Amino acid sequence: MAEVIDLKRRAGAQRKERQALAQRRAGAVAAALSCGLCPRRCAHCGLAIEDPPIASSPAPYPFCGPCLEEYQAYCRREQGDASVEAFWHSPQWAEMWRAWLAHMRASDHFRRSPEFLRLMDAHQD
Repeated sequence: MAEVIDLKRRAGAQRKERQALAQRRAGAVAAALSCGLCPRRCAHCGLAIEDPPIASSPAPYPFCGPCLEEYQAYCRREQGDASVEAFWHSPQWAEMWRAWLAHMRASDHFRRSPEFLRLMDAHQD
């Protein structure tokens, strides 16, 4: 009986710990999604783009040269061009591009949501 546990203080400490964790997670989400489309980095592979992206490019995201060529090959394939340009341009390769583009569209949609904008307002430096 010499040791009395203060449950209110313990609950308060646990609440503060959960709030701090939530803040760190929210900050990580805000940083990852706000920096996800840097115009100086390839959206697909992440490498730095030396030359600024061409404004008239039909690509929806900034790509480095090799990734832009792969994206254009994917577009040609999706438009019905049956010729295989490289041995790795398999159905799995096309599915990878489809899935990646769907992921990028979903990320763009979330970035425009009121919840994400609220998150960004809360985590501005």
